Amino acid sequence: MKIYLARHGQSRWQIERTDGDWNSPLTPLGHEQAQKLAGWLANGHQVDPETRVEVGAVYSSPLQRAQETAVYTASALQLPIHTDENLAEATFLVSDHLPSLPAPMHRPQPFQPSATYSALQAQAQAALAALVAGAETHGDAALAFSHGGLISTLLRQAIGSETVSFWIYNTSLNLIEWKRGRWHLIHLNLWDHLRPELRTF
Repeated sequence: MKIYLARHGQSRWQIERTDGDWNSPLTPLGHEQAQKLAGWLANGHQVDPETRVEVGAVYSSPLQRAQETAVYTASALQLPIHTDENLAEATFLVSDHLPSLPAPMHRPQPFQPSATYSALQAQAQAALAALVAGAETHGDAALAFSHGGLISTLLRQAIGSETVSFWIYNTSLNLIEWKRGRWHLIHLNLWDHLRPELRTF
């Protein structure tokens, strides 16, 4: 079972940092990034000698920047968009709620998450459960368009550790696959569809 997680294209908030603009649209560059991803997916490109990216269902956060990104791929693949509130971005800076260690080889201590972060963990777990159900129903990979904070939290849920952070780039593909009784992180920030000048965070 394969679950692809894609961050939305560059948003206006990323450029302007406007307070309160939580539901900002894509920038022109963000639209170009989204179009490039859609075209790449529609052409069924291979990511290794044995694997093509094949998507059976498209999911999206309800926020505008994710919806605008998802529309290009859904149209290219002729698939409907399933909007899931659980794919929405956190409303706080996630890194402020994660544990930190004094040195690279220091043994992590038991982590007691804040109530705020616990709620995001539950949201990410619910999002993952819906994607698993979708992949099982459609018999092919599920692709979700979401946000950096939510995707990172979902990945931490899958690997079972809160002591790692992920930098998720705009319209990058991140693949987790369930096989042999465990989650495998197969791709992180796959961006073959973007020329270097189109790669933004």
